[in-house]
Amino acid sequence: MAKEKGHPKRGISVYSYQALLGKTMTLDDAFREMYDCGATCFELLTSYIEGYPNPSPAWVDHYWMLCDKYQLQPAELGHWAENHLHRGPGASDEEMVEQLKQDFRLANLLGFKTLRTKITCLNDLCDPEPGWQSYIEKALPWAEKYDVRMQNEVHRPTTLHTPHIREEYMAFIDRTKTKHFGFNVDFGTFQFKPADNDPMAAMWGFDDISKPEEIVEFLPYCWTCHAKFTNMDENFEETTIPYREIIGLMVDNGWSGNLLSEYEGPLAFGAINDPKAAMDLIPDQLRRHHIMLHNILGY
Repeated sequence: MAKEKGHPKRGISVYSYQALLGKTMTLDDAFREMYDCGATCFELLTSYIEGYPNPSPAWVDHYWMLCDKYQLQPAELGHWAENHLHRGPGASDEEMVEQLKQDFRLANLLGFKTLRTKITCLNDLCDPEPGWQSYIEKALPWAEKYDVRMQNEVHRPTTLHTPHIREEYMAFIDRTKTKHFGFNVDFGTFQFKPADNDPMAAMWGFDDISKPEEIVEFLPYCWTCHAKFTNMDENFEETTIPYREIIGLMVDNGWSGNLLSEYEGPLAFGAINDPKAAMDLIPDQLRRHHIMLHNILGY
């Protein structure tokens, strides 16, 4: 019997507008832009929440008004499980759990079912700081209570075969049998060449990247993905990441999660000091990206 095809949802990470927010764009403007792209869901970072971690009732009401007005569903809240907020020894398990509970409650209040949970890392490969299993496991009952799923981001230069992904994160899922911890597979892990004039390209290189077929094993533990892109050309194709192959595998294997466009090309960084250029080019890149997604998915 053939597997039922998946039906991923098209969304956008508000992070894509980070060069514009607070300069030429408000959160209201970002919602309007996402709607104009045809997105149906979105990711918000905690840093974009006024009064975080305790936004005012007026801010929350306005947020839900924007969701209703632009027909956008909350998909993922980007947050940090940061073990070193202060100098000196790291936080205790109890302090970490309280930090996580705070964000679980907020995610629940704002309608998010998944969180991009950034665990404290040791290096560029994002090897997690030892001891993370203890506080994450203690937080699992609270994640269940607030109906949220923590997702560790697999972000370039981390690959789907980087040792800690399988030996620590996947092993943790296998041991605990949890449905509240998994992966956000960032498509940058599949990037095979730099975008033109990309100042970040030389940082990690492209000798070791994830292969599209590797994503299949992770799909049962992945509810939201960062559909990272760096360069959309005039033919509405991403020139540095094999999108059609990746999404084809996801659809063929029945994946119906959230695909969140996340622009991280040279304009995201180089144009920060040129708001006019960023204002013109970043929204254009996102619109092109959603045309590509529409062409691939058929909706």
